[in-house]
Parts: sequence; structure tokens; C-alpha cells
Amino acid sequence: MKYLFFILIALLLFSSACQPDTVGEGAHHLQLLDSVIRKVEADLLPLEADISALARYSSTLFQQSDSLISLVQENKYFTDENGFFYNPNESGEESTVFVSLSSSNKALAKREVFTTEPMDAAFREIVEQRQMVCQVYFNAASNFSRLYPPYDLLNSIDPALDVTAFNFYYLADPDKNPSKKAVWVEEVYIDPVGRGWILSLIHPVYSGGALKGVLGFDITLSDLMNAFLESSDKKLMLVDSQGTIVAGKAEAIEALSMPPLKNHAYLQTIHSDNFRKEDFNLFKSKSKEVRRMGSKFLLEKENYHSFELGGRLFEAYCKRMNIMGWYLLDIHD
Repeated sequence: MKYLFFILIALLLFSSACQPDTVGEGAHHLQLLDSVIRKVEADLLPLEADISALARYSSTLFQQSDSLISLVQENKYFTDENGFFYNPNESGEESTVFVSLSSSNKALAKREVFTTEPMDAAFREIVEQRQMVCQVYFNAASNFSRLYPPYDLLNSIDPALDVTAFNFYYLADPDKNPSKKAVWVEEVYIDPVGRGWILSLIHPVYSGGALKGVLGFDITLSDLMNAFLESSDKKLMLVDSQGTIVAGKAEAIEALSMPPLKNHAYLQTIHSDNFRKEDFNLFKSKSKEVRRMGSKFLLEKENYHSFELGGRLFEAYCKRMNIMGWYLLDIHD
């Protein structure tokens, strides 16, 4: 019996020695995800300080409204036969500006257009210094919009577009953002001016205690993916808090039997979006295993899950980002 005991111990030790270091391997994959997240957040976090400083500057403009209006060349603006007021921006060096036909006080909106002209120089500086930012804008409570770099306004925007009706505005209002600080718009959306799927950082601008409008920095998901995901040889993807894949490498998305995630160009009006988010939602996948993986990561907050799909065995690792309710996944055979 004594010899049998030692034989069993020897067999267990030999068996353990032959097993792969799964714990060490898992730690390695999670460390990889942490390193990618740190890199992403190292570029995104400074934008919060930038947009906060811009909000403070913008607030001072409204306090100097009378003196600023006197400096404006009003004849560079145009009003068409329908009453649509905008800046043709023939030089291409200024922001694209328009007052929506749905504005309830067009006189006030025009006055604030003139007041906010100095924003253009600040917008240009942000776009030039922060490569991740593709555009900067101010959407006003009086229902006008100022956006840089300029775009083809008349072929892109519904003249009656209500700029206060979208999440990149109302998520910064007093009800949703009582702290009056920078907010990441976690739900991506189609850009109204044709830049595809957008991630936004927004910040309210107050003057005299009243909300004057909302500033925004936009980052295209294609730029985000190219900057961080494509630089790795891993099958990485970003998933939002609702389980929708917002960016990812083709190999990772196809491994989950989902259609290719393309940069859906948007060149008409915001109402013509035909992209079906549910096609890329883990919880709405036709695969029970993919739905289970989504539950493990997003609901049960686990970091590892293995599954079989299409006759192939996969391992998946997951880490949650700090500045948004997003998750970074590493999926491999």
C-alpha cells in the first residue's frame, strides 16, 4: 500500500508537469489586453482636459457677445429662399455653420453664430494637435451648428435637422449630466456629415447658469481600430456595454460567424442609416455559444471563456476599459 501511494503521487506530479501552464497563459493574454487598453486610454484621456479647457473658453465668448459681434463680417453668411442661414465658407478654412430651420428663435441663433466665431481657431488647433480627433463641433441650444473641418453642407444635412435631438447633445444636458463635466458617448452612431461610425466626447457650455450648447470631439471607429487593434497580431475586438461589436479585426468578427464590419459611409441624411446593429450584437447572435460568451463577459464579469463554434475550439479573454463601458476581447483558436 505504501508503494502504491508513492506511485500515485509520482503519477500526479508527472501529469502536472505535462499540462500546459494555462494559468500563466491566461495571465499573459489578460496582460496583453491591459497593455492595449492603457495605450488607447493614454491617447483618449488627455482629450477630456482639452475639451474642458475649450468649454471654459467658449463660456467666456458668450460673456463678451456684444464686442465680438461687432467684429464679424456678416456679409459672408447667406440666407436662401427658404430662410436657411449658413456660411458658404468658400475659402474652406472656417467651420461649416448653419442655423436649423427648426430653430424657434433664429435671431438669437444668428447672434450666437457671430458670437462663437472665435471658436474656429481653437477647433483647428485641436484637430491639428490631436490626431485621433477627426472633427470638433459646437451644437447650440438655439439650434445652430458649428463644425470643423468643413464639409459639403448642402448635400449632407437636412436643413431642418434638430441638433439638440441626438445623444451627442442631450447626454450633456443638466438632466443627464448634472456635474457639467466631459462625457463619453458610449453608444456609437452614424455621423451626420459622412465620416461613418463615430465615438464622441462631449462637454456642455454654460453662461450665466444657462446651457448654451454642447461641444464635441469625434473619433472615427476606423481610425481607432487602425491605431490600436490593427497594430496587434491578435484577434481583437471592442464591444460596447450593450454587447454590440463597435470595432474589430476581421478575423475576430468572422470567428464568431458574424458578417464583416464595414465602415458604413453616410452621405445623405441621418435618417437613411440602414446598418443593423443587432447583426453585430453578441446577445442576439444565432449561436448559443456566442450569446453565452457575451453573458459571461458583460453580465457575470468573467475574464475567460472557451467554446466550440463551427467545429473549431476557441478561447476568449476579456478586459473592461476604464473610461467607457466598453470591453476589449482577444479571441483565438
